[in-house]
Amino acid sequence: MFSRLFKNKRKLSMITLDNIERIMVQYGFDEGLIKEIIEVFQKRMKEDGEKAFQVWFNNLNYSPPEEFQNESVASAIYERYSQWFDQEVSRLEKETGLSWQEQSEDIASLSEKARKSQLVLRHRLTDINWDLMDLKN
Repeated sequence: MFSRLFKNKRKLSMITLDNIERIMVQYGFDEGLIKEIIEVFQKRMKEDGEKAFQVWFNNLNYSPPEEFQNESVASAIYERYSQWFDQEVSRLEKETGLSWQEQSEDIASLSEKARKSQLVLRHRLTDINWDLMDLKN
């Protein structure tokens, strides 16, 4: 039991802003979007502390960060980076074999722009978390 807790704590230590940013670059995130997300994460880390941020990020698990859950915020971020989001929506459709509408049925009440941005953010940030949990430190 103790060794499992220690191992999980060690893996959480891989969740750093630098590591998140590095993987976003590897995934081909739009440079402006990276900056916006990192700024949101920096604020959250400053308010909550590093350990709480690491646990929070690890627990996103297919949820967009709260800061991007508001429909108008999600739509606005889509509009700023629509080309990148549309590219990622196509990739997700290929990866999952499901249309973006099927993948975002749980948020069907939102506008198309908000749905697409939240769909991509929740998938890609979860992918980043998984990548970080697989890293050896």
